[in-house]
Amino acid sequence: MDLNWLTVNKLFDPGTSVGAITLAIVFIVAAWAACVVTTRLVQRASWVMGRLKREVDEAVVRYIMRIKNLLVFLVAGLFYASLVPGLRALMGTIMAGAGITALVVGFAAKSTLANLISGLSLAVYRPFRIGDKVTLEDEYGTVEDITLRHTIVRTWQNRMLIIPNEKLDNMTLINYSIIDPRILCTVELGVSYDTDIDLARGLILEEANNCPHRMEGADDPWVRVVSHSDFSIGLRLYVWVPDVDASWMAKYWLMENIKNRFDREGVEIPFPYRTVVYKKDLPPPRREE
Repeated sequence: MDLNWLTVNKLFDPGTSVGAITLAIVFIVAAWAACVVTTRLVQRASWVMGRLKREVDEAVVRYIMRIKNLLVFLVAGLFYASLVPGLRALMGTIMAGAGITALVVGFAAKSTLANLISGLSLAVYRPFRIGDKVTLEDEYGTVEDITLRHTIVRTWQNRMLIIPNEKLDNMTLINYSIIDPRILCTVELGVSYDTDIDLARGLILEEANNCPHRMEGADDPWVRVVSHSDFSIGLRLYVWVPDVDASWMAKYWLMENIKNRFDREGVEIPFPYRTVVYKKDLPPPRREE
């Protein structure tokens, strides 16, 4: 019995190698269990807030859970270091030179700390949320996740943009979902100078009213003359659509169907004309008398 007690005591003695390893495993499992329990509590709180019809931002919840997990493992690591004699002595040495240590760690982790603080700023001020449609760096996509270090955006080509939070915090972006997802879709068209503008406008509006991607209940589409270029009269169609995805689909649908309708009605979509004259065909120069 005494031998078994001595064996168990040695197994959990932080002064021995076996005991230090055993305690490390115990602390890791305990920290993981604490993360799981606290995550469930946060999720339950979010569910209750949702039931109370309060707006709960998923990005804020995810960021809080990641910060919480980081703090749990950090506290567990510090407590473990205080129990192991070798690590306790090392911690004492580090604390003795705390100023130099903080300076070195600050320089080494400058980028990481900047991304962490920027991620917190994004989670608090919420210029975008998880699931929002955004355009950044000439890329259109959907925000997938906001981590402690970077933000993940899935583009329309199903590519993943991984942008550091520090860089993203200083960028100008377009958010199509944060307030009102409606979009005023515009389609640029051109007709020849001998075209009846009222006829062209009527044909365009008929096709716009038949567009399946147009927003029901919104203002009627309208057409304006926007330019007199070298070869054509520029027309611009305005039509309201529910969101940015519908805007792309509406533009493609309208360009195809308006072109087919112009062909049936004899409305010309002009293109540049060039007259080529060969030098050998030029008349000879006139001589002075």
